[in-house]
Amino acid sequence: MPGSDVENHPFVQALDDTLAALTYLRESGVKTLPIEPEVWRAFTAPTPAQTMPRVPAPAQAERPAPQGAPADTPDARAAVLSALRGQIAACQGCPYAAETKLEGQGPCYNPEVAVVNGAQLAGDDPIAIGSRLEGEAGALFDKMFGAIGLARAALYVTPALKCPAAGRPTQAALRVCSAHLRRELTLVNPRAIVLLGPVAARALHPTGVAATGKVGQWNLLGHIPTITLHHPMRLILAGKDLVRPLKLENLAALRALQARLRTP
Repeated sequence: MPGSDVENHPFVQALDDTLAALTYLRESGVKTLPIEPEVWRAFTAPTPAQTMPRVPAPAQAERPAPQGAPADTPDARAAVLSALRGQIAACQGCPYAAETKLEGQGPCYNPEVAVVNGAQLAGDDPIAIGSRLEGEAGALFDKMFGAIGLARAALYVTPALKCPAAGRPTQAALRVCSAHLRRELTLVNPRAIVLLGPVAARALHPTGVAATGKVGQWNLLGHIPTITLHHPMRLILAGKDLVRPLKLENLAALRALQARLRTP
């Protein structure tokens, strides 16, 4: 540090002068330099520790938490999430606004995976947009995640849109819900986030490459990795010629998710 005792010590200043002189000689083309044996021995002799000023070791103690910082416990996290849901319940920011809001289901304290349930194609059944993934879509959902050892009870599943809507939602609606969704997932703090379909991808990542909803593509929400899969309803509605390659794409993405979760 400039002005410190270490920098101003005579030994350090002499060493700096020596290095400057040697640098000048090298740049001038001098490759050898005669030196008396006594000088060399003095130069290479170890310096007694007591001749150098003592430099304090850096503090090892952890930085204390800021005063008034809330405790991060399951109950505290649930309370903050409940307050957020109250804000969502009062939201009237888009044409889909309804009195009944769709909420996330499952463990909300550091789960392995959070799943964002999104819509697929215009005219889809509303089950693909904001339901709890029941019926045929729910059975396929359970099978998908069961293939990598994840039961539904271990997943936090939340809708991309917080109000029921049929068909493909507008970009304006997605922008309104995006702020709610990003805050919700940051609070839940999963190890990874799965986006079911392109609408879920656009809801969480409104712009950029992530918004394309490309299956198997990794992105980030803060420090949390996200990956996109085909929605179960997309597989159900696909024709016979398409369903197999779509399922293979999903399986590859699920295997990639499994590998990431196994990484400490």
